[in-house]
Amino acid sequence: MIRISVKRDKRNRIVEYRVTGHAGYDEYGRDVVCSAVSAIAQAAIIGLVKVAGIEAEYSIDGGDLYCAIPNLEGQRRREADLLMDTMFYTLESIRDGYPGNILISETEV
Repeated sequence: MIRISVKRDKRNRIVEYRVTGHAGYDEYGRDVVCSAVSAIAQAAIIGLVKVAGIEAEYSIDGGDLYCAIPNLEGQRRREADLLMDTMFYTLESIRDGYPGNILISETEV
């Protein structure tokens, strides 16, 4: 199962996320659920770092992806929020299609 952990601040903004595990939908290397989740989670990092120029802390190591958004305000925070919310709702949509393969949890920090 893929586990997606999302941490939000008191204003409900995503400040950190982690994706771990494998979906188990198909064999390793052919699993469309893993591929979709990985592509979306990595695209969000690319959007933050390369498109918006936000210096997010991140690591990608095999089946573990982690990203933390720095403390931002104003326009830069709005850009981060657009990227993070798009990622989150897309991952929810994938989870809804494959509920036995993806678990999303949210906590407030």
